[in-house]
Amino acid sequence: MQITRLCTTSPLHGINAYTTIARYTTCYSQRYFSLSAQRLNEKGTSKIPETETIEPVENIEPIEAEPIKISRRRRKFHKWMETQGHKYSRPSEGTTNYLAISPFPNNPLFQPRPPLSDATKQQMYDAFASDSQKWTVRKLASKHGVSLKRVEAILKLKSFEKEMETNGIVLQRKFAKGMENLMGVDKTIELLRESLADVFPNVSKPKFKTLPEDSTFGPKDAAKVLNRMPFKDLERRAIELEQAEFTLPKSFTNEETIRKTKKFIITDISA
Repeated sequence: MQITRLCTTSPLHGINAYTTIARYTTCYSQRYFSLSAQRLNEKGTSKIPETETIEPVENIEPIEAEPIKISRRRRKFHKWMETQGHKYSRPSEGTTNYLAISPFPNNPLFQPRPPLSDATKQQMYDAFASDSQKWTVRKLASKHGVSLKRVEAILKLKSFEKEMETNGIVLQRKFAKGMENLMGVDKTIELLRESLADVFPNVSKPKFKTLPEDSTFGPKDAAKVLNRMPFKDLERRAIELEQAEFTLPKSFTNEETIRKTKKFIITDISA
């Protein structure tokens, strides 16, 4: 609605023309607001449109989902899991159900030794701590069929473990026991005994030497031809160097590191 605010009136005596226009402007403004409120009330009381009833549609056919395309390799994998691979779907307690003596078929010479159990490691540490002169690193390595480096690592880790227990750190023994059941520890396989020390001599270009058929040629003769030390002597020297001076490490923690240490506990909530 448009409102014209210009009014033509006759001038009154003693009243200015601007005052008359201002009065009429105020009058029209009040009338404008009253008409706006009336129209808002009319809009509010308008009739509510009736809702249209929707008739149900009969014979609705369900939309079929497109089949998932499975690759040829995936189909072969599912078929293998139903036959030969079914035994690998669940873990076997006390042994591994996925590793044999040689886990890599194309490399049958790689035959890793199963890990030692925590009880065996504790036995080695107790023997060394009770009498280090009698139970040397070499004697422990020969008894359990492991290398000297492995025995030294076990003794160091066990000493750190004892220190952590004295500092109030809780060890996850149940978790370690569960992992031992899955990894098949302490399998007595005599063929997988480790050597005491690994010797890697410097190898140069091959040399050729002609010998008569009836002559004897042993490792010492080969060492003389190559101007090297015999392998047995190299192995003995490496063993002596590794077991020469071995002592348990000193304390590796202090009060500040103990305070900053965070404690994590793994809890089985499946039951």
